[in-house]
Amino acid sequence: MSSHPATVFGTADGPPLRLPGSHFAAGLVFLVLGGAGLLAAAPDLAAGSFLSPRVTGTTHLFTLGWITTSIMGALYQLLPVALDRSIRWPRVARVTLWVHAPGLLAFVTGLMFQRPAFTVAGASLLAVGLLAFAANLIATLASARRRDLTWWALAFAATYLVLTVLIGWALAANLRWPYMGAARLVALGTHLHVALVGWVMLVIVGVAHRLLPMFLLSHGADERPARWAVGLLATGTALLFALHHAPWPWVRRIPAALLLAGAVAFLLQARVFYAKRQRPVVDVPLRLAAAALGVIGAAAALGAVLSVVGFARPGLATAYVVALVLGISLFVAAHYYKIVPFLVWMHRFGPIAGRRPVPKVAELFSARWARAAAALLTAGVVVLVLGAIAGSPLAARIGALSFVAGATVEAVQMAALSRRRPA
Repeated sequence: MSSHPATVFGTADGPPLRLPGSHFAAGLVFLVLGGAGLLAAAPDLAAGSFLSPRVTGTTHLFTLGWITTSIMGALYQLLPVALDRSIRWPRVARVTLWVHAPGLLAFVTGLMFQRPAFTVAGASLLAVGLLAFAANLIATLASARRRDLTWWALAFAATYLVLTVLIGWALAANLRWPYMGAARLVALGTHLHVALVGWVMLVIVGVAHRLLPMFLLSHGADERPARWAVGLLATGTALLFALHHAPWPWVRRIPAALLLAGAVAFLLQARVFYAKRQRPVVDVPLRLAAAALGVIGAAAALGAVLSVVGFARPGLATAYVVALVLGISLFVAAHYYKIVPFLVWMHRFGPIAGRRPVPKVAELFSARWARAAAALLTAGVVVLVLGAIAGSPLAARIGALSFVAGATVEAVQMAALSRRRPA
């Protein structure tokens, strides 16, 4: 595998900049909105009320807004190289965002203001957008000849995205027509983990398998942990979905153990990539990615504790959800500083390179402000997690304020970067 970014984000067979760019722009809007949601939900997070309307609404701004929209944009750019196939239906890809984003905003608004009819309408529109994206991704995967680790990770992830949407719509409908009863909590926990582990983490494992060695110059490192991660996460998610109604608590611990083992395998693979790097200095984005991996590791540890003690400690349960969602969010934020500048450079400056002076990719944004954003984001997540564990509203507010400040700095940087053009 080549170590040059152009081999992964090359533009010869890739989409026009507008397709991934529009998704990245929307993702950054959702990131800032999610940060604002954290500020509003800080008292609920401190109280351990992880089922409150403000917390559930904010969670979806991150999971379906910031994280999923960013994944869409990244995959549209990555698939031509990773699979030798562009997205199967480009027109559907262009339309999907304009269904997905308004649907999510309507859905979150309905959740936060407790308007079940509005929630169901938004969930229905959101489901159409996500299922269209999933169908497009599955059709692209089906046409690909290369069936490597990335292919399998994305194939499993696409399947679990469909399950995520179906369970999520059923939960939204339950707010309008209550029919789940006590089973709602079990369905909600299943939905959360199918989404974050089955959909998001499998994409991250498959994509990071290519991006981390490229950015760290650590090619040739042992990649067996990544294969174990995909197998364990995919199997654990399938068993979680199949056994979530099992009457015996010990049975439900089997998928929990597999998911935990899969997360550990992924973290071990990342550690191998960092340890084997040939790049002597780790830059700001890769330090932020390392911090994100640390938060994901903390989430795995909290999940292991909860699998034993149950949800009798709402503060721990809330801290677990915060660490998992925001740890993944940090990992995505780190890759924006790698992907977006390179795409802008390739489209705007690459065609004239060699004929006139052009800036380097790293010169397209301020490293000083990137360090500030990374520090604010990381500190915000750590303080939020600790605030949830301690039940401190003040700590939760301080953490949320730090996070939204970091998110705003990154969003402003990316917006300014997107406007860079040759003089």
